Amino acid sequence: SGYASGDFMLGAGMVIIQPATGKVVVCHDTKTKSYFLPKGRKDVNESLEDTAVREASEESGYPVRHFPLFKDTWQPVPPEDRNKEYPANIEPAYVSITPWTPRFTKDGHFKDRGGEYLTFWYVGQIAADAQWTPGTGMADEQNYVSELHTFERAIQLL
Repeated sequence: SGYASGDFMLGAGMVIIQPATGKVVVCHDTKTKSYFLPKGRKDVNESLEDTAVREASEESGYPVRHFPLFKDTWQPVPPEDRNKEYPANIEPAYVSITPWTPRFTKDGHFKDRGGEYLTFWYVGQIAADAQWTPGTGMADEQNYVSELHTFERAIQLL
């Protein structure tokens, strides 16, 4: 199976960990009262890895960077690393696929035929002394705040 470029969207999201405390950053939309992990669509010519960091930083308000982990992947190891033990990597930890249905304008005209939204999920980290900065997101994201929670509490909220 496959999809033509007009039938899918690519995005990236990130689970953000603060290694010093073992806590997880959970975003909170104070307007809708919902909790979520940061994610969003990639910009044209932007890598998925860069998308993950940008979206995580914008929506969480924290300076985020990738957290290399020792996890399985089918991606080949670069030639310069082939003589080393299996290296930590920043490959996606998970991929979610969410369909969207055909959309129409308010006056009933066809807008798009729908498709699949593929979100590549990464793991990121913030420093022990990371400071939350409000207002880092887009105009419709100004009501987002971020909270640090234990894994157990994060799972409850999400």
